[in-house]
Amino acid sequence: MRTSYIRRVTKELIEKYNYQPPIPVEDLITKLGLTIREVCTELDIDAKLDANKMRITINRLQTNPFRRRFSLAHELGHFVLNHHIKPWEYEDPETGKSFVEPEADEFAGSLLMPQHLLTEQIKKCVSLKDIQTKFQVSNQALWVRLEIYRLTRLLRV
Repeated sequence: MRTSYIRRVTKELIEKYNYQPPIPVEDLITKLGLTIREVCTELDIDAKLDANKMRITINRLQTNPFRRRFSLAHELGHFVLNHHIKPWEYEDPETGKSFVEPEADEFAGSLLMPQHLLTEQIKKCVSLKDIQTKFQVSNQALWVRLEIYRLTRLLRV
């Protein structure tokens, strides 16, 4: 998986558009030339990229705003990382396992909770609840990012 590349790309996007948390995912999607289409479906799907039509379809029945933001960022990750062009190129040569979904998750987490901005908040001793509110992410997503960035060791308990 191209973790450092993904973090660099998300940081460049945030800096290019001078975004501050909460990162306006829908605005970024529009700026990158995609549209968002809302549908109502009972199917177990939150969102899907259709790169040919330059759009992300999101399930309106997904009412959790944090999950919606993550789902949109995840699908945007597929687009920015070019997973739709040659998906077979994103496989582990030893196992044949695809990196596509983990990379899209890394993109979403890195976009919504960039390491430098999250670290800044932790070092200021801002409460986790306030950080969650500022970044507009779920408690679970925040904890995952804190562990990935190894920031849990900086938390004051």
